[in-house]
Amino acid sequence: MLYGTRKELNKKLKRMFGNEERIALLVWTKQDVMAQAENMTEAEAEAVLELIGRAGTGEHTEDGVSFRTVQALYAGIGTNAPRVSVPVDTLARVVDIAARALSGEDAQAWPLVRQHYPSVADAQKDITWLENEIAA
Repeated sequence: MLYGTRKELNKKLKRMFGNEERIALLVWTKQDVMAQAENMTEAEAEAVLELIGRAGTGEHTEDGVSFRTVQALYAGIGTNAPRVSVPVDTLARVVDIAARALSGEDAQAWPLVRQHYPSVADAQKDITWLENEIAA
């Protein structure tokens, strides 16, 4: 299995297979994963996709990657991610700070962000989601 952007996966597939070699490619998108569980966040869907992509090239051939696979992976990350209650004003301040750090021209936060997100845009999506949740 593979995980990454289309560009990254194209490079990996090019190294793994010849130009004329026939292969079957099954694709799971973040939206596909999110559709399998109510209230799944984008960050949780990304975590599930990454777990799917970590499966070895031959590991998926017996059981595949199905609705049940996604459900099991999602259940596994859910137990590893404890939830906390935070006062909305505190959360709003933290989100504002994060948004400002990511939108600065010098992108000072990027070295920290890249440990958890593939791009600044992905981090900004989570910030936007939090801002929408706060506003609700």
